[in-house]
Amino acid sequence: MMRTSHKLLLLFTLLLQTALYAQNMPTVIELFTSQGCSSCPPADALLEEIKNEYGDNVIALSYHVDYWDYIGWKDPFATKGFTQKQYAYAEKFRSRSVYTPQAVINGRSHYTGSDKSAIYKVLNSDHKIAKPVSLTISKTTLQGNLIAIDYTVADTNTANELTFAITIREKVTQVKRGENRNRTLKNTHIVVAEQTLNRYATNGKLLLQLPDWIKEKDQLSIVAYATKANVGIIDAVTTTL
Repeated sequence: MMRTSHKLLLLFTLLLQTALYAQNMPTVIELFTSQGCSSCPPADALLEEIKNEYGDNVIALSYHVDYWDYIGWKDPFATKGFTQKQYAYAEKFRSRSVYTPQAVINGRSHYTGSDKSAIYKVLNSDHKIAKPVSLTISKTTLQGNLIAIDYTVADTNTANELTFAITIREKVTQVKRGENRNRTLKNTHIVVAEQTLNRYATNGKLLLQLPDWIKEKDQLSIVAYATKANVGIIDAVTTTL
């Protein structure tokens, strides 16, 4: 009887540790999208739905790519750098081409960004990494159009890269040309600036520059995540500015 109670207590402790660990390890969803793509609005809406449902357990990042601009509508949030980021994922996943909408989850798997059943299946499964690096955003300061970020990381040997991103909570755009012409599109969690560090110290600081079109009323957040080669994202944090 004593042995059974001990086993049950151990099992309960492990389950509790797993639950606490899962709460401390939000799932990162990177959506590659474009206002020039007619298939993207459902994925944009799904990203917001997921964020609203899962709250702090999900970090949502919306990357607007620029290869749809040729159709006639220049996406105001798109950059070539985000397109290159998607191509880097294509190489990692051994894909022959890139596509939108594409949702990359924790840097380890990818799905059609509007495929609700597939994405929810991943969100509700056990796909956490066993050893986080204790990445922390310790201080943020807005200096004009520059954001200064102070960070700490407990283990400088576990992760190969640290990535820092600035996101805007929401923007509404009247699209006048392209596949979504005459539509009003709402985009959320839009990445507007990003920097990746291949070398870093336990304590560090960096500056990210905001685009000129950022308004004072825009709600900004800072996201930081650590990536390990051949694994994916192994720790992630976010804070509002």
